[in-house]
Amino acid sequence: MQDKSKKSFKVSTKLTLIVGFFILLVLAITTIVSYQQSKSTAFELLQDTQLKTMDDVKVSFDAYASMKRRIIDVLAKNLNDNPNMSMSDILVMLEVIKHSTEFDAVYIGYEDTGKLIMSDGTILDSAKGYDARNANWYKQAKQAGKLIVTRPYKSVTDGKINLAYAVPLYKDGKLIGVVGADYNVEKFSHDVLASGKSAHSYASVYDVDGNIAFNEDQTKLLTKNTLSINIQKTLAQDSKLLDPNVRDTLFFADNDKGETQAIMCNPSSINPIYRICSVVNKKTYDSIIDKIFYSQIIVGIIALAITLILIRILISRGLSPLTTIQSGLNSFFDFINHK
Repeated sequence: MQDKSKKSFKVSTKLTLIVGFFILLVLAITTIVSYQQSKSTAFELLQDTQLKTMDDVKVSFDAYASMKRRIIDVLAKNLNDNPNMSMSDILVMLEVIKHSTEFDAVYIGYEDTGKLIMSDGTILDSAKGYDARNANWYKQAKQAGKLIVTRPYKSVTDGKINLAYAVPLYKDGKLIGVVGADYNVEKFSHDVLASGKSAHSYASVYDVDGNIAFNEDQTKLLTKNTLSINIQKTLAQDSKLLDPNVRDTLFFADNDKGETQAIMCNPSSINPIYRICSVVNKKTYDSIIDKIFYSQIIVGIIALAITLILIRILISRGLSPLTTIQSGLNSFFDFINHK
């Protein structure tokens, strides 16, 4: 009787394994298909989120830059409209603009003498070894004949990295000077790029040469690193990556640590030499996709185990009447054979 029970056990086990194999095959195929679909969906969601972040930072960057430009334009217009303004009134105007707009300094350089008048009352001239006409911001504005914005530069006086906004001043069509203002790049970066920062991402602005022009980490400003160089090379090789009409512009580049970063960039509409980029560690993409994969594997294993247990129970119960019949037939034949 014990042997018959063992045979029944072997039969049910074989049937369970056969059925389990086919279930496992179906489950594996289903899991792979589901994983690929989930992977594609997760990737698209992450990409859309990064794209929106980049767009938001770009809007903030362009709006912020435009506001600073408008302020200097308005100041220049007031000075052009009032060419006979007294020195004291000019100083008051410069001081008001400086404090109300958070410029670090506002100043006027004059074409006839090279004298520089600053918002804090400081006056620099040839007697002090200074000539405003030799300053880079002055030369650029004079040559352009309109508002210019310099690239970020390090101040020789305090070591801060600034932008200079400058507009030429005219009287009766003749150049009489240039009005300018300095704005701190670190503050600009913090105010604009903060919206692109999260636990796994950050925003940075690079120029066409691969220099880091705006970044919340001041130590990176006006420098190049492996990531900025790789970004510059990739963008130079594929112009579509900077086409604002193309939305699928995600590309990958390695940083100094050899970590692959997922990157999306857009040129600034107000100053195309700058590329506004959203940077996310590729591990963020991979980790989310891996979590989906592992969760599906775990759910599949649990479902398979429960299914096999239930199948084993059903098969065992289904074979129980057959075992009884077989036992009866064996007894009958044993009786006939006088066993």
